[in-house]
Amino acid sequence: MPSEDRELIARCKTGDPGAYDELVRRHRKGVYRVAYAILGNHEQAEDIVQEAFVRAYRAIHSFNPKYAFRDWIRRITVNCTLNVLRQQRTVSSRSQKAPGVGSSPDPAQHAAASDLQEQVRKALEALPPRQRTAMTLFALEDMDLASTAAAMGCAVGTVKTHLHRARQKLRQALADYLEEDKPDEV
Repeated sequence: MPSEDRELIARCKTGDPGAYDELVRRHRKGVYRVAYAILGNHEQAEDIVQEAFVRAYRAIHSFNPKYAFRDWIRRITVNCTLNVLRQQRTVSSRSQKAPGVGSSPDPAQHAAASDLQEQVRKALEALPPRQRTAMTLFALEDMDLASTAAAMGCAVGTVKTHLHRARQKLRQALADYLEEDKPDEV
């Protein structure tokens, strides 16, 4: 863990509110990226950011400094997003409607996105939550396998399985685009 984070956490534990504000400032963008990549909805991602940091603040005294704050806050974020997905699934099954996971970005962003980017986004959204989470943390957030496993609360082997299955599903979903990129054989 960066020494700056370690020092800020120590100051938080002694009651320094400015220290926690600095931790939030340093890690907010990463937490938002994880929440948005999993949920695909700006408003929900913003809500998750707030919830994750409130939960972390309440539990800061139990934080184990042998772990990176970055991994810890992302694990809290993943748990919060999975709770939202579970709630949406419950509401969805009651109303027999598809869950609101992965709502389209605002119209300006949607219009500006290329067809391939749109297909990749849809393919990611179609992944089961644990596979989407593993892919988001590992591939999009550049976390290593151990950090991804820590953030997800599972074993490294489980992360590898989620990543393998996610890649297979992404290959299938994007097969038409992948075929277009191959040169014609002579």
